[in-house]
Amino acid sequence: MATLLSENNIPRRRNLRWISRYLVASMTAEKGGVSLGADRNNHIGEIAHQALNIFETVSVRARDELARFRGPTAESLAPLNTLTTEKAVAKLNEIGREMLDGHQILAREPAIARVVAIDENDVQTTYYISRFAPSGLGNDGLKFASYNARIGRLASLRPGGYIDVPGGSLEVVDRALFHAESLPDGWDSRNTVFEADGQKTVTVASLLRLLAETGGSNDALDEIERILFAAEADENITVGRKRGIIDKMQLRDQAVLDEFQDEIFRLPLDSQLLILGPPGTGKTTTLIRRLGQKLDPHGLSDEEQEMVEASPSALPHGQSWIMFTPTDLLGQYIKEAFSRNNVPASDLRIKTWTSHRKELSRNHFPILRTANGGGPFIMKVSAATITDSAYERPIDWFEQFYAEQDDEFWSGLDGAGNALADSSDEEVVRLGGRLSSALGSARSTSSASAIYALAALNDDVRKVLGRVRSEVDSVLKAALTRAQAKARQGGDNFFEQLISFLDKLDEQTDSIDDDLEDEEEDEEERPTNKPAAAQRAYYAALRLQARRTRSRRRGAATRTSAVLDWIGDRGLNETEVASLAERLTVQLALNRFSAPVRGYLNRIPARYRTFRRAGRGGQWYSDQLVGRDIHPLEADVIILAMLRTANSLLTDNRIKRNIEFPAYEALKAVREIQRNQILVDEAPDFSPVQLACMRGLAIAPISSFFACGDFNQRITEWGSRSEESLRWVEPGLKIQKISIAYRQSRQLNDLANALADPASANPADADLPVDVNNDAVAPVITSGLSDPADVAQWLSRRLSEIERSVSPRPLPSIAVLVHEEAAVRPLAEALNEILEDQNLHAVACVDGKIIGRDDEIRVFDVRHIKGLEFEAVFFVGVEELAEAEPTLFERYLYVGATRAATYLGVCAGTTVPPSLDRLRDHFSDHW
Repeated sequence: MATLLSENNIPRRRNLRWISRYLVASMTAEKGGVSLGADRNNHIGEIAHQALNIFETVSVRARDELARFRGPTAESLAPLNTLTTEKAVAKLNEIGREMLDGHQILAREPAIARVVAIDENDVQTTYYISRFAPSGLGNDGLKFASYNARIGRLASLRPGGYIDVPGGSLEVVDRALFHAESLPDGWDSRNTVFEADGQKTVTVASLLRLLAETGGSNDALDEIERILFAAEADENITVGRKRGIIDKMQLRDQAVLDEFQDEIFRLPLDSQLLILGPPGTGKTTTLIRRLGQKLDPHGLSDEEQEMVEASPSALPHGQSWIMFTPTDLLGQYIKEAFSRNNVPASDLRIKTWTSHRKELSRNHFPILRTANGGGPFIMKVSAATITDSAYERPIDWFEQFYAEQDDEFWSGLDGAGNALADSSDEEVVRLGGRLSSALGSARSTSSASAIYALAALNDDVRKVLGRVRSEVDSVLKAALTRAQAKARQGGDNFFEQLISFLDKLDEQTDSIDDDLEDEEEDEEERPTNKPAAAQRAYYAALRLQARRTRSRRRGAATRTSAVLDWIGDRGLNETEVASLAERLTVQLALNRFSAPVRGYLNRIPARYRTFRRAGRGGQWYSDQLVGRDIHPLEADVIILAMLRTANSLLTDNRIKRNIEFPAYEALKAVREIQRNQILVDEAPDFSPVQLACMRGLAIAPISSFFACGDFNQRITEWGSRSEESLRWVEPGLKIQKISIAYRQSRQLNDLANALADPASANPADADLPVDVNNDAVAPVITSGLSDPADVAQWLSRRLSEIERSVSPRPLPSIAVLVHEEAAVRPLAEALNEILEDQNLHAVACVDGKIIGRDDEIRVFDVRHIKGLEFEAVFFVGVEELAEAEPTLFERYLYVGATRAATYLGVCAGTTVPPSLDRLRDHFSDHW
């Protein structure tokens, strides 16, 4: 007893109550269970009567508020401050939207739970919990609260659970979970769950029907009527929780999370967390509810409010978030779930990494080529540039590149300082001494300190650089003028000939390696008109001529070297070469110092080009490197290097204070793409490098990063394979595991556990919820069906069995999964020929972008259904998938099978694959 009393530091009074309940429940269980009894029935009836009255009161109050709602206005901000008005008005608009959305929620769903709690002094209070807290209601014994608020956690606790509050604690003694619904006859609640101390859980299908059954005497009824009345009453009340039927293709609306999910979603805003768990454990729901809570001012603590106010995010907090999903279909699925939770979620907020990677590489980082120049690369999914080692060991690949490019940058600065010291120009020598001194002393502290020290000398560098650049340009311009004049004497136009040659050269870009961006040029955008581009190309060729003459090395065959070969003797003379070579050396050295932030950050793609050239045919790169083609995973490596570099600089308070200055423009551009909250669904489908990129988009100091997933559901070759790889993404990452699977029946849960291989490093470990009848039907399997018409006939018979089993309800949500995209339409067409007589219709969900209607049977390629759930799933062509994806087949099988809640059917064309055949004991032939 002493051990019990000290456990978890629970107060003695609560422990004594808990022990008393435990002993009573144990003795009752030994007697064979508890019947509801008249007292329990009366108690539930009293709660039902009170709840329906509360629903009406709250909804009427909310509709009244909506009718007179005008929202806060800018006139509230008198006197106006022109420097802060825009931010203040945005805040007022956000408050107005929140109030409007909140009253709309209460009008259609007045409450989600009723909780009776007792404090340390045995004072009992009844709480009605809603998604949004109604105002102006309640009394000493009755209170109203938002679920997002701290007190809202009471709704997630079973009787006996408690929370700490100012001055003590509150213990739950009685709980009811509602699904409110407005009907023509008044308010009702479907499948209301009642829980109380020492009592069995009860589910009431309809509170309205319950009140009708208990509201009058049945003495006047004849015997048959009494039998019918009693049967209806028995149907309305079920001991335990009822498993719901999925009749729509949507994420289940779980208004109240369980106590484990609730604890996770209430973690502080600045947390970094990964939720791991088997399918159906509510991982995605927890992510969605967490975001909703962290966007709700009522859900934020004072400390979190201060974080939001201090955030340097370019967007208001309500818009400063991104959730990443592996597929567009899952993104659309989640977007609808956000909408049901009143969280505005546009395509700007819910994204695939594929689309966001391209946006970052094209529009924000100088990685991919654009019409205006952009970066050096062209991204191609089909690019055969990287080896299997790059797929399997992305962390080692990235770490090697990051270290080498960083060393190249700093050694380049050291070399530039030496070049300035060797100059014959005294002004250049003096400046070089100051730069080398600043670099040496600051770098011993940190890279950020060194960059800050160099940026402080930026104006002095640019002054000298401007003079040197002017001298260089005069030499280049003189050579171009001379070449044009000489051509005119012979009746030709040198400039037009050069433009024509460049046009032909551009047609050969696949066979001619591109140059790196010329560091001797200013950071201007590449010209888009042909004459300006020709002038740029000519000047670049003359610079190359001067360098070659001085170094006496020809160098690699590049586009610029091809231009120089074409120019021939129409370039620099010997005197110009000697004069220009020294000036170019000085210009290049000064360029390195003139924009240290830009050089450190924006030239990472150029340094990557050097890194992979050196690694051609080695550990990470194949021999088939094409000058500017890169694989998407290469773009990930470059993006991560740029984000980590930027974030390392942003740790310096001096840099953050001066970020508005031109010297830090490249850094400011990075901060503008960062957000207060980053969320990731199906995290193991992304590589550690991709996840680290997402983590890098979480703005400091909030740095909120929440992800979820299941290693057993990874269906990408490059996906994350271990917890260790995810801790590399974020060393402070907390990993939380949840195991209660709410989706599947016992039979399908047993199959999922067997498919996941409990002996592996990542066993499924899925437990079923207590107080729920989880028994259903065994999955079915067949083989020898390869023709779409035969498959359609088999599916038709199984669909009829399902329809009969759920009658009188309509056919629930059903998905048919095929092994490849090319099989989607043929099977849907074959199905429709058969299903016409059953008045059913199948829709081909091509490329995972067509969702279809809820009354249709959806046909998908299995690759698109991550994260979705259906009441019934049929997996067709499994042996063909096994042949096409031998390394990932069992993962696809696991993902496909775990999409089903109750009914699973598997169809093989010839023979059942061995990985399925070993599980024959889990299957039946029909339902």
